[in-house]
Amino acid sequence: MDDLRNFPLRQPLYVPDPAAIACSALTGFSHYCEQHTALRFPDQAALQEFSVTDYRTFWRLFLDWSRLIVEGRPDPACENEALEQARFFPNLRLSYVENLLAQEDDAQPALTAVHDDGRPTDRLTRGDLRQAVGCATARLRALGVAAGDRVVAIIRNDAEAVVVALATAALGAIFACADPAMGATAILSRFRQLDPTLLVYVAGDDPRMRDRVAEIGRGLPTLTAAVALGDDGEHPLANLPSYKLLSTILAPVREFSRFPFNHPLFILFSSGTTGPPKCIMHGAGGTLLEHVKEHRLHGDLRRGETLFFHTSCAWMMWNWQLSALACGARIVLFDGAISGPNTLWDIVANERVNIFGTSPAYIKLCQNQGFRPDHAFPTLRAILSTGSILHDQQFDWVTDNVKHVPIQSISGGTDIIGCFVLGSPNLPVWRGEAQCRSLGLDVQAIGQPGDTYGELVCRNPFPSRPLGFYGDPDGTRFHAAYFSQNPGVWTHGDFISFTPEGTARLHGRSDDVMNIRGIRVGPAEIYAVLQDFPQIREAMTVEQRSPSEPGGSRMVLLLVLRLGDSLDPELALRIRKAIGRECSPAHVPAVIADVASLPTTHSGKRSETAARAAINGDAIRNQQALVNPDCLDTIARHPALCPPARQAARDVGHATLEEQLQAIWQAGFGFAPISMDDDFFELGGHSVLAMAIFARIRQQFGRNLPIVTLFGAPTIAALATLLRADLEDRFACLVPVLAGNGRSLFLVHGLSGTVLELSSLLQALRGGRPVSVLQAWGLQPGNAPHASVEAMASHYLAEIRAVQPSGPYALCGFSFGGLVAYEMAIRLMAEGESVELLAMVDTHVHPRHLLWPDWLAYRRRRLALLVQELVASPRHAVAAEIDGIRNAIGLRLGRGPHWQDPALALLPPLLQHVRGACEQAFTDYRPRSYRGGVTYFRALHHDPRICDPLVVWRRIADLEVVPMAGGHFDLVRPPYVAALAASLNDRLVATSCHDENAE
Repeated sequence: MDDLRNFPLRQPLYVPDPAAIACSALTGFSHYCEQHTALRFPDQAALQEFSVTDYRTFWRLFLDWSRLIVEGRPDPACENEALEQARFFPNLRLSYVENLLAQEDDAQPALTAVHDDGRPTDRLTRGDLRQAVGCATARLRALGVAAGDRVVAIIRNDAEAVVVALATAALGAIFACADPAMGATAILSRFRQLDPTLLVYVAGDDPRMRDRVAEIGRGLPTLTAAVALGDDGEHPLANLPSYKLLSTILAPVREFSRFPFNHPLFILFSSGTTGPPKCIMHGAGGTLLEHVKEHRLHGDLRRGETLFFHTSCAWMMWNWQLSALACGARIVLFDGAISGPNTLWDIVANERVNIFGTSPAYIKLCQNQGFRPDHAFPTLRAILSTGSILHDQQFDWVTDNVKHVPIQSISGGTDIIGCFVLGSPNLPVWRGEAQCRSLGLDVQAIGQPGDTYGELVCRNPFPSRPLGFYGDPDGTRFHAAYFSQNPGVWTHGDFISFTPEGTARLHGRSDDVMNIRGIRVGPAEIYAVLQDFPQIREAMTVEQRSPSEPGGSRMVLLLVLRLGDSLDPELALRIRKAIGRECSPAHVPAVIADVASLPTTHSGKRSETAARAAINGDAIRNQQALVNPDCLDTIARHPALCPPARQAARDVGHATLEEQLQAIWQAGFGFAPISMDDDFFELGGHSVLAMAIFARIRQQFGRNLPIVTLFGAPTIAALATLLRADLEDRFACLVPVLAGNGRSLFLVHGLSGTVLELSSLLQALRGGRPVSVLQAWGLQPGNAPHASVEAMASHYLAEIRAVQPSGPYALCGFSFGGLVAYEMAIRLMAEGESVELLAMVDTHVHPRHLLWPDWLAYRRRRLALLVQELVASPRHAVAAEIDGIRNAIGLRLGRGPHWQDPALALLPPLLQHVRGACEQAFTDYRPRSYRGGVTYFRALHHDPRICDPLVVWRRIADLEVVPMAGGHFDLVRPPYVAALAASLNDRLVATSCHDENAE
């Protein structure tokens, strides 16, 4: 039976009160669905399942429950099953503005606008706002604005911005806006695509802003008029009539026209860092329905409450907050700069905010400055965060310093004007995680073999899917953006993972993931470690081409440091050690460079694409999409980022042994200084680098040391001591690496033949039983590698029994090493010896050894996956399948593997030969029955392209399956390796206690 006790205990950061759950809007809606479907929804997971399996009924019920004002027939709820072509409620009509302003109490507060430039705070009741929107609607209508026209606006985040946006929507025109801080070129790259009829702008007395507006006006030849907001001073548009927004002459519009459910409402823009900004067109009905669902069900926003989300008009959260008016809530706007960590908290306190939304950057600012707000926040019920990943430490800071309230990490985007994952008033909050999927959206993660996270996709139609791109009549660009990668599903471009509790962790943009030595490295894990360095204000990792490196590239870490701090060697070394310790050697950057700023888009997002182009000397597209394009030249010319090349070890002359080793290490790692006591593994050392360093030691000192020496001597000082000792350089497969009490645990290498990939596991096993590792015989130059599991087992047992003649024996193997450990255990039992522990860590078997029914089931699954891959990416799938066939034929004929992976092709020849021999041995080995017990540590994230080995192991051995969080390779890397080591130690302790009791 699978043992579930080995998951690390997790404690939620916040657990909602049962009484609060009982009276939440989400609970009320769940009961409403039960009454109208005869189904039962005992928890949110059941409601979520219903919402995606019968999404038509779900959205119809929510429309009824929400009491939005619509006319027409609600059937069909959705036309077309295909996500790309689906249309919701085609027979309904509504007015977005009518629904936002429909509350009957004119005296109820609707909007508060706070300014930092000396202007008084604006406070509008619902009656005030309705009157202002009616007057503005009359003004725009008099200027000839009609349904379908495009109104573009350069606006600040204030009351007039809200009024003009709603007035535009009231006429059925389409509203698009930009922040005044954007340059004229960037704004024109957006607005020019829309052929707008009206320009709304704010210029004031700023001559630079007036000049910018004038340039924009000249660049939009389709304009017929302009509207100036605020005290605009001189009109900058000489050849275009400009008007005030509100008129005392025109009668305000009292009744708002209703338009089809899918009538265009907003056009939002992508960042434009990889090409012209995409003009993403959103419909009124889908936007309103999704926003009200998010506000009321997920945010539990109530009538009469106050929402304050810190945003600018250039960000989709500005549009998102407007819809809170449809819930009867008041919204708070802030037009100004953050002058210190207290800025937003003061507004939250002064305006008695109930739900506050901000960004991880602001919370990190508060955390780094050791800030603690001087307010009690009696009305604050929840805090929302989006824009980037909110790390665990920021969750802790809010809880410890602000108030013990639910922290909702939400994520979606401009593309869907809403969220894919977000909060829930009925669920616990876990550090660093979004609480749940968005109701009605079938959000999943699809990944690569061994990954613990995958591409965020949505598999069912949803109302807030954009109508398309403006200026893309046949939908070609729209299809390419979201549906070409994984046909039939929406692919968002983010990496995400889901926990057993149903919560989600974001891992950054999928196009930001790097391939370092064949290992896919996501920057989110690195950024999480850097949260513990208060000197770091901002960080960005990018991949730089480097032909001399295994895999052909290296990782660069760009840092913006706090004012007064500098990137000295000591800080750089601490950063590398922390990343190597908390993540893995593959995550350790080859280069760390301090820069003044990172490329940032006008919506406040950092552009890894631009930085990557800069450091690789590629053409940088659409620099006008960036606030600070000048930083790219500075980054490209940074002395640490010149075209990478390994330095040769310098002529050491009369240098000491330690100094000579230091020169070798520094040449190998590619950075300096490295001190005598720095740990090889914490610096990011790996097997390829170890081979290079030990080859240089062999060349320079004539000493032939195995690379596993690094486990016992991981520093320059320890290695120098070992070199000075007059010891025989005899290669052995068996190497003791950890001291301890009792009999040794024998740990067998994986496919690589080395055990360096197990360094984190060995570190975590310290303090228990002794551990000896088994490395492949072929790692020694001149030794032919063993090409069968049986030959390895025979050789390794001979060396083991030379140091431990009799049992009981404790054996463990990771991946391929589990096969060797299994064969060793069979042989020991046949010789009459006892095996106290046989542990296999996610050990696979070749599918040729499956029984016929299991083989057929596996081939059917593999064929179904191949069809999906062919549809998604035909060229890649065909190439991968051909390569797989060539590899399989070579192995079946005993010719070794055929590799297309550049990370494997660039391995040193010795490692290639050893790995090839191990792959041949894996293919040929047919496991036999074993009379003893086997502890099998199984990765929960199982690659569907690999046959399930449990059907074999359960048939031939007495198996205890221990599920472990993570993917195949994650089990031996932080943070997952701690659970594996603890479970191994528990079983070793148990066997020791059993032996003592037997005596």
